[in-house]
Formats: sequence, C-alpha cells, structure tokens
Amino acid sequence: MSQPTIYLVEDSDGMRLDRWLKKQIPDLRQSVLEKLLRTGKIKLNDKKIAAGHRITPGDVISAWENLDKYKNVLPQISMKEAVLLTPVDIEFFTSLIIWEDEDMMIINKPSGLAVQGGTKTFTHVDRYLAGLGELRNCRYRLTHRIDRDTSGLLVIAKTSEMATYLTQCFKDGTVEKTYWAITVGQPNPGSGTIKAPLIKAGMGDREKVVVDYETGKPAVTVYQTIKKLEKPHLPFMAWVELKPQTGRTHQIRVHCQHLGAPILGDGKYGGKAVTDINRTLHLHARSITIRDRDGNKLSFNAPPPDHFAETLARYGIQWSKTI
Repeated sequence: MSQPTIYLVEDSDGMRLDRWLKKQIPDLRQSVLEKLLRTGKIKLNDKKIAAGHRITPGDVISAWENLDKYKNVLPQISMKEAVLLTPVDIEFFTSLIIWEDEDMMIINKPSGLAVQGGTKTFTHVDRYLAGLGELRNCRYRLTHRIDRDTSGLLVIAKTSEMATYLTQCFKDGTVEKTYWAITVGQPNPGSGTIKAPLIKAGMGDREKVVVDYETGKPAVTVYQTIKKLEKPHLPFMAWVELKPQTGRTHQIRVHCQHLGAPILGDGKYGGKAVTDINRTLHLHARSITIRDRDGNKLSFNAPPPDHFAETLARYGIQWSKTI
C-alpha cells in the first residue's frame, strides 16, 4: 500500500489507542488490530505503538494496510458500494462544495449529515466522498470532523501529502475557526473569553461533557455577541460569534451553557427549554482560515443554513446585510 489511510484524533480523553480505533472501525477484531499495531501496519504519529497506549488530541494515526481484506473494517465506504450512489446523491453532494483545487476541497456540510458512518448511519460525508472519488478517480481524505447536527465548513484533502499537512495544522492549532450560534438567553458579559476545563461524564446515551475545574482538560473559547435578539412575544436570544482556541468535544455547546445561554435546539445541554422553541441545533462553522504549504493565507466562509437564517428573520434580521 503506497499511501496510508489517515485518522485524526480530535478529542480522546486519554482513551486507549485500540479502543479509539475500534470506535472508528467497529468490526475489526482485537487480535487482528493488535497484529497490525505490532507489525507497524498501523502507526501513531509515524511510530509503532502498543495497543494500550493512551492517545491525545492532535495525534495522527496512519493505516498502511489495505483493511478491505477484513470484514466491514473501514469507516469509509468501499468503492464497490460507492458506485451505488445515485445521480441525485452526486448532485446533492457537489452542491455543497464551495472551493476546490488540486489539493483540497471545502464543503458546507448541512445540519443532520454525519461526517462518518456508524451504527445505523448509512448516509454520511465519507460515503459521498467515496462515490465522488470513484467518478473522478480521486482519493478524498477527511482532515477533521464536526458534529452531525452542526452545520458548516469541512476541509477535505485530495492528496496524501495535503492530508498529512492539514492534520498537522489542526494538531498545531494554526487553523483559525469561527462559529456562529443563536443562544437562548444572552451572554453576560456580551463578549469575553471562556476558560472552563471540560471532561466527559456519564455512560452510554447519558454521556455528556461537563465543566470540571479540578480534573477537566483546558478548554478556551473567545466569544462576542453580534446582535441581541429582542422582539415582543419572542424569547430573548442572541446571535453570537465564537472562536474556539482548543478543540474539545462539544466545547462550544458546553461553554454556551456555562455562560447561561445554551444554544437553540441543543437538547443535550440546554434541555427542554431550548428544544421547545426549536429542535434544530443552531450552531454553524462559519469560517476557517488556513495557510497553504507555500505560506499563503486562505480564508473561507459558509452561509448559514436555512433554519438559522429563518430564526434571525423572525427578529427582523437578514444576516447578509448585518455582516
């Protein structure tokens, strides 16, 4: 295998390497996984490593084995399955592309579309990338992820060299990310920096990320209120810009809750009070700035989804005329 499949660890909470891999590749048997690690067919940061090694955010895992030979092991869909994509599927996915050159593709992912597959998740970005890659004779590679219910920018590499470069950029924290959110309630103060360490708590479906100043991992978000949303007979809300300085799981959602202004539609962290107003998460990856391998700064913006724009319109705001 001339080029590896790359996996980027975004948030691990000290998880064992083998357990993290099995979350990405659910049907891979432990004995096979350990052999692949032992023989260097799967490496961590280009080094052979034991199955029980604890991984950290920013780690890069490379698989130098064609895992198709093992049953149902790849989180990406196989090319045989990819050709089953319909013309409507291809038309839909290509409509999401806002930038593409010889090295990378940038898409504006809609809310509700998962980045990778999982249990009972058969429609996801990986599937579309495999289908498009089959048509274009290109191997697309994810370089980071955003939650299923979060909309916005996703950066995809088109070469292994660019995948390695971009994953390192995300690991080094040199990628600037800006999110928009609509919150139920208004942050007080209206702008500032949230420094609230985070840790996962609970189990299974009840697992949540919580603020914990004693054992949590550092998490920092810079925010400012773009516009207070106030109108008779409507709840007080706010249109907020957030710039995460760290990349913890659900960081922005928990930090907004911590401010006393949970994100509209976020039942997990805002409860029934926010989902009674609207059940769709109002969190959007609005912009991203990266440098290419020549040092040139590239910035991309994605318009918010319809449900986000419609909520602003209820308060008499057209987002394109405000920014």
